[in-house]
Amino acid sequence: MNRILMVPLDERPCNYRFPQIMPKAEYTLEMVPMSMMGLKKRPADRDAIAAWLRRKAGEANILILALDTLVYGGLIPSRLHAEEREALMARVDLVKELRKLNPALKIYAFMTIMRCPRFSNGDEEPEYYWDCGADIHKYGILTHRKALGMLTEAERGELAAIEARIPRDALADYTARRAVNSDVLCHALTLMEEEIVDGFIVPQDDSAPYGFTAMDQEKVRAFLKERRLELKVPIYPAADDTGMTMLVRAVNETVGTMPKIYVYYASHFGPFVTPSFEDRTIDATIKCQIMAAGCIRVYSLAECDIAVAVNIGAEMIYEGTPGQMTRAYDVERSLPEYIRFLKYALEEKKLVAVADVAYPTHNDLELMHFLRDEDLLLKIHAYAGWNTSSNTLGTVICESALLLAGGDAEGNKYFLLHRYYDDVGYCSHARTWTDIHAVPKYGCTVFALDGERGKCVAEAREEIMRYMRENFPSLANEVEDIDVVSPWNRTFEIDLCLKLSRNRS
Repeated sequence: MNRILMVPLDERPCNYRFPQIMPKAEYTLEMVPMSMMGLKKRPADRDAIAAWLRRKAGEANILILALDTLVYGGLIPSRLHAEEREALMARVDLVKELRKLNPALKIYAFMTIMRCPRFSNGDEEPEYYWDCGADIHKYGILTHRKALGMLTEAERGELAAIEARIPRDALADYTARRAVNSDVLCHALTLMEEEIVDGFIVPQDDSAPYGFTAMDQEKVRAFLKERRLELKVPIYPAADDTGMTMLVRAVNETVGTMPKIYVYYASHFGPFVTPSFEDRTIDATIKCQIMAAGCIRVYSLAECDIAVAVNIGAEMIYEGTPGQMTRAYDVERSLPEYIRFLKYALEEKKLVAVADVAYPTHNDLELMHFLRDEDLLLKIHAYAGWNTSSNTLGTVICESALLLAGGDAEGNKYFLLHRYYDDVGYCSHARTWTDIHAVPKYGCTVFALDGERGKCVAEAREEIMRYMRENFPSLANEVEDIDVVSPWNRTFEIDLCLKLSRNRS
């Protein structure tokens, strides 16, 4: 049995817990101790992690390594540090030492391209982002368009106004850090060139067609092309799903399998939609994710092992008018036909994975009601509907591929229930309920609760349980209790543990 070590992107459940509770195959998974991980803006103990890797490398077969954690201390610290290039590159070079310690060790690494959010919010960014984040984002878009010769006269005036508004020290700090990070990423990619690592992914953390992230991507792509690495290193929108993707890729390559995946869309315009927070059409991203997971895409249901059914409308609407919503989700999408496809694929004995990406950051309750009414909730094999489109896609691809590899039906059922309680019970209902009711009641904000197990979290837990009992009784019958924690003391995400019912089906 293979022994896998993992250093995740950070300590949040999507990165630290999900890989542990996914269906199991022929491997044991050991995570770096949580005591060494960071806490949001506080970096992980990188020296302790390096020492842990040196101790463990000789005992393992596979290492899955988030270089953001090894180098910066985590995803958020990568946006905040003030370290020199040389010191950061030296941390990358630890991987060469691990290769010497265990030449047979399979190493799968990834490192993100830094995001540039569109909003003025410093919860995960430098403090000045509260004041000028939106301007920094737009400045990046306009300077990129200017470099490409695409700037209009109106945009020239807008760029001049933004340049006058943004504090110079804030912009200098931001652009200097981006330059350092992209240089360190290119240095890390030499690990692939020198065959020190066996796989490398470059995820884009929240991206757009133009802007700072897109410009950094151009730099990285040029670096890869110069070294003829384009076929070996995928770049695509992702972040919090990448550890799972590397896990299933390691499993597939170790056992010599390449699952065949067929992709089906609820809307005929679906493949051509560019999701919120991403820089390309969803179909382009899916191609990258399937390849990065060690799978291959096929174009008929008959030849596939896994059918990934993508619930998406004709547009990705973050906030829209009723008329926009009607066209995108009712006229140009057919959920009844989508449900019929799910039933047919199940009848054909395919593994069926539902990627619910119709809306950004939460799931589609209309779809959930159809799945409930047609008794499909526990018949499909994988489900996700959380955060970005790419996060959801990466999750369902990995869950279904691991189920195919290991046949762990019991573990898969737990993870499926976990997604329903988290993505549906919390993300689509209890999170908003908590924001509206519990947060003001206790004098908190959505970014600062009264503790990770405080009164806000306690009320969120009760609301999840009530909502699931009343709306999805077949799922509630499977779950006796839940434990809920807010790992970053905010409402955006929770850490959820299920206690399954003894009398479950």
